[in-house]
Amino acid sequence: MSYSESWTSFHCDNPDFVVRSVPDNTSFKVNRTLMRNSEVFRDMFSFGKTGSSDLEEEQVDLHETSAVLIALLRLLHYPPAPPVLRQENENSPQAILNYKLPQRVYDLTTVIPLPLLLSLLYDLVDKYALSDAITKNLNAHLVAHAPTFPLPVYGFATAHRLDDVASEASQYLMPLASYKAEEVAVIPSVLSYHKLVRLQALRVQALQDLVFGEDIFPHGYGVCPSHQRETTALWEAKRATLASMIETVTDISGEMETVAESLPKTCKECQKACTAAVQMLAYKSRTTIRRIDQLPVES
Repeated sequence: MSYSESWTSFHCDNPDFVVRSVPDNTSFKVNRTLMRNSEVFRDMFSFGKTGSSDLEEEQVDLHETSAVLIALLRLLHYPPAPPVLRQENENSPQAILNYKLPQRVYDLTTVIPLPLLLSLLYDLVDKYALSDAITKNLNAHLVAHAPTFPLPVYGFATAHRLDDVASEASQYLMPLASYKAEEVAVIPSVLSYHKLVRLQALRVQALQDLVFGEDIFPHGYGVCPSHQRETTALWEAKRATLASMIETVTDISGEMETVAESLPKTCKECQKACTAAVQMLAYKSRTTIRRIDQLPVES
């Protein structure tokens, strides 16, 4: 059963209490101990009557629909585990050389759908004061959506002061000018928008500096005596063109790698020098500023 399906039903194996949906007149048998994952219910049980063996006497009425109660009771009785990562460690040598950003791939059957998170589950966290452990795991599910839906994740996280989640999402955003006005409207404040503007401007500048700073034969190292002039000219021409086109999501290493296609195929020195320069760009582009928590303090 996927996460999207599991939120439509609820069952408790060892109930000792009843929660009733007033709008739908539907009752759910629940476990009192597990309900204490909510501060609201914990306080209620502390001051209410306890000990009856008759479930009908052990009941509370809530003005929530059955659908909302099912979601709440599942959170309390079956707290969601963090989503399962399927991709290799983002800090492995292969990942560092091959990817501009740490793209994490999750098993989608273990990820709570984003609409369910944003429209319901976080509201229940606030309304019923759910435990920190439950909130932490919901945040992990929110982060899992950041690479695919960075703007709504950033907007929601910023509005709810989930700074770590907002920072994670900020690195995956497309250039702000590429979004429609109604899409950008999810950003809750001028300050949170300004942070993105600064981040993207600084990252573009940093990527441009990297491109201009990485030579194909740095300090004459690995120079090819037969093709030095031609190879250097190709590298210079490509980076001059690329620098004027760089955006915050540009893969500068991938773009510069195309130089290898124009180099002499049989020249091992030129091919090796190009590969080394491209790999260095890949590494440096991953370590340069890409998240709002890396922004320097404004003077």
